[in-house]
Amino acid sequence: MTQPRPTQRTFVALAVLTAVLVVAATAVLLWPDDIAEPAIPEMADSAEATIAAPPNDSEPVASPTAPESASPDAGTASVENDPLTPSERLPAIIVSARTEDGTPILTVDYIQFLTGDEAATAAAERGDESPPPNDYYIVNDNTRLREFLVQEGVSVVTVVQDDGTSDPSGHALPLTDWIERLSGPAGSAFTSSFYWLTVSSDTITTIEQQYLP
Repeated sequence: MTQPRPTQRTFVALAVLTAVLVVAATAVLLWPDDIAEPAIPEMADSAEATIAAPPNDSEPVASPTAPESASPDAGTASVENDPLTPSERLPAIIVSARTEDGTPILTVDYIQFLTGDEAATAAAERGDESPPPNDYYIVNDNTRLREFLVQEGVSVVTVVQDDGTSDPSGHALPLTDWIERLSGPAGSAFTSSFYWLTVSSDTITTIEQQYLP
């Protein structure tokens, strides 16, 4: 029997296989036993160190804090905004007093009560005796009237007795009693001299009559 002849394809396959085996054997023979492993772990450690401790030039620098500038009103209590502190104490003529819904209301006319050189100058400017008698002078150039509520429980210090005579040392009257006397037989005596009024937050908190000789 005649043996079959190998085809060209078979020779090519054998040649390729032989070449692969030769290359593999050569690689095994040439591979060194002490070859270094890739340095990936070392690179990773270096990166972590860089993140944990950034270079000095990348560290944020704290800017100095500027001192706070002191306010011109620092430490100064504002009387106008403090309802518990008297905002002003001024002389005034009592024009009228009334009660609305149980709340006393005074209508007043502010004046200027001058003494000494100021009194003498004001009197001379108005053609009156200067220095003025008893060394005081009352100026009422502004006749504007003002109304104020009166704080509950206020007592009035007056220098007039119930019969209209003077009481230079003064004495206190409950507010309601004082208001009744303003319209009583001696009412003109209770309004003949001015009163010192302390006003806080648009409310009168003290009423004191000035004795005039």
